Amino acid sequence: MSEIVAGRLWQASGWIDGAAPGITWLPAQFPGRLRVNAYALRDGAEWIGIDTGLPVHWDAIRDGLAPSLAGTTRRRLLNTRREQDGMANLPAMLRAFGITEAPYVGVLNPLELTGVAGAAATPRLAVDEILAVGRLRIQPLRVLLRLLATNWFFEHTTSTLFTSDSFGWITDDASADAAPQRAGFNVFGDSASTHPTLIMGAKFDWLRGIDPAPILADLDAVMDRPVLRICPGMGRVIEGADAVRAAHATLRSAITRLAAEPAARWTMPAWIKETT
Repeated sequence: MSEIVAGRLWQASGWIDGAAPGITWLPAQFPGRLRVNAYALRDGAEWIGIDTGLPVHWDAIRDGLAPSLAGTTRRRLLNTRREQDGMANLPAMLRAFGITEAPYVGVLNPLELTGVAGAAATPRLAVDEILAVGRLRIQPLRVLLRLLATNWFFEHTTSTLFTSDSFGWITDDASADAAPQRAGFNVFGDSASTHPTLIMGAKFDWLRGIDPAPILADLDAVMDRPVLRICPGMGRVIEGADAVRAAHATLRSAITRLAAEPAARWTMPAWIKETT
């Protein structure tokens, strides 16, 4: 567990070995270890988690976030994506943390997937609608750089941007029991310059061959906020205004490079043709 902003923001993580076989959303032999993160925000007696991490990391997520719960009486959970790293531990968190509300953006109430009584009372949020957690203000953002039903969240009081599976390409070389490292400005030098293109090319393969202008304009509009840190669903927390600007520039470069590549040709498998 890492306390990112004293008394306000915490991070808990598990590890994925980038070189391990069978991880379809990472490029082959991706260098280093990549963190899969869950976060918690609190103010006074109000607490909210953002994403849940993977079930294989549940013990680390539970033990890492548990200290942030002390003295809280209202506990909620947000998910940036309805995918396994974003919500697979939802039932476990409900049981362990006493969460009764999971505000959501879109049409699918995540609590309905758990069979929890009273799930219908969980509030549905509109994009840009402010969610108050004590004095904290969380704003859901719908960005173009996404897969399926993805939302980013900007917390105004701490100036923190939660970016789901974007900005998730900064690895650690530390051992699994080390405290999470923060990404400063120097991590975006030449030694790390291939990371964003590698992972964006594997996970966001639809960027190849597109007109990048709308994607870049939307990203610029999102980043035209007083962002002091980026908390991605994977990888290191990017800390400080200079590091945020460098990460933004690096991601723009990766998108531009991928857009200049030819679009991948895809052949529909025979079984899908037959089913269709």
